[in-house]
Amino acid sequence: MLIAFCCFSALITTAQTPAQIIAELKAVNSKVANTPCNTGEGMLISNKAMNIFLSNKVSSYLSDNGDLSLYKNYVNLNAAEGSIAINHNFHQPVDSDDWVRSFMVMGARANVANAYAARFSNKYFDNRLGFELHQTWMGKPITHYNQCGNQKQAMDAQRAVMVHNFAAEISRRSADFERTLDSIKPAEVPGQNLQAAKAKLRQDFYAALRLEYLQKFSATQSEVLVNSENYTLVTDNWTSVGIYLPIIPQKFEVSSDVNTDAEKRYNYPLEISINHTRFWESTKFGRIFFSLSAKAFYNNSVQSGALYNADITGPETTDGINAVAVNEGNRFIGDYKNYITPVAAAKLVYIPYDSHVGISFNIEKNFGTYHALNSILGIPIVLIDKNGVPAINFEAQLLFSDMNNSIKGSQLPYNKTAVGLTVGIPFSKIVY
Repeated sequence: MLIAFCCFSALITTAQTPAQIIAELKAVNSKVANTPCNTGEGMLISNKAMNIFLSNKVSSYLSDNGDLSLYKNYVNLNAAEGSIAINHNFHQPVDSDDWVRSFMVMGARANVANAYAARFSNKYFDNRLGFELHQTWMGKPITHYNQCGNQKQAMDAQRAVMVHNFAAEISRRSADFERTLDSIKPAEVPGQNLQAAKAKLRQDFYAALRLEYLQKFSATQSEVLVNSENYTLVTDNWTSVGIYLPIIPQKFEVSSDVNTDAEKRYNYPLEISINHTRFWESTKFGRIFFSLSAKAFYNNSVQSGALYNADITGPETTDGINAVAVNEGNRFIGDYKNYITPVAAAKLVYIPYDSHVGISFNIEKNFGTYHALNSILGIPIVLIDKNGVPAINFEAQLLFSDMNNSIKGSQLPYNKTAVGLTVGIPFSKIVY
């Protein structure tokens, strides 16, 4: 490992001249340009440029924590659940030109107020706070284009122009910097060896120059591919495994009937999940996300809507028993249980070509004690910034709970439809 590190450090150190920076740009371009085109699929831009391309296309839909973001940080707000989640991507970029293969996301999720529209129950405060971990593995992106036609030729020509423009800029900035170094006098750096000081300045300058132009080359390629639409289809896929670890328990006051003293009940809503998503970006039909997921979480009778939500502090009746106002207050009536609920779900999102408004449909089937069929019909709206990059994603939702009428004799049969709103905000830099 020490030998490999020394070799890598030596490679980076020697690549600190204008000629070597330009040669590195040409090598990246040559790898893309020499990709065989007879199959009609392959590289039109470099791998890191495709990371930037996908980060903007994929982040156009960011409705919940299961959706992918290639930004360093992002926030999800869910009005229906009253929750906010803040996430950080720990991916560290590699020095070579490669696509993002895997990364870990860690975040915190809190249910700050679910009084707006609780999904599985009727207006109670459900305080939650916990940490989330997601490990994601991404497939290799595939770009489709007309077979050895004008699309690849146009992109090859565009990249060649970029390389020559950047080479001229690098040479000009290098010459200006060297002239500046030559003008420094020993008296201006007292107490230092002038040649050693210049060597350190030169090393730092060219290291920064190399990173700047490699990044410029990637970003410019992505921008040209987006604006020129010199492709027919881009596909990718990713798989994520996640876990939610609660810090504080859910707390409920439950009694078996209105004449029984309430007891405190607790539940730790631990969750584990796995999700696989396929992505298509077409210059003809638009953008499609299709996800299949499985989840298991520690559920309870209150959260699943199996108990009455009652207020028994009303005036006494003629027989001396307090009156009961059902579906009011924070006391629950019925047989309380904690149990594990497995879930299978699917989600389809479609955003038409050249549109900022789409449609989504999510359906989930629960199994076991709570076996309701739930669905969400959504309208995602993507807002972009001045550079045309998605800045924020809203999704207006219509939530349908217990569509198969699995829960009888509770509040859900007449409170099964709710309106929701999610907000996804990617920010900070792109991981690539």
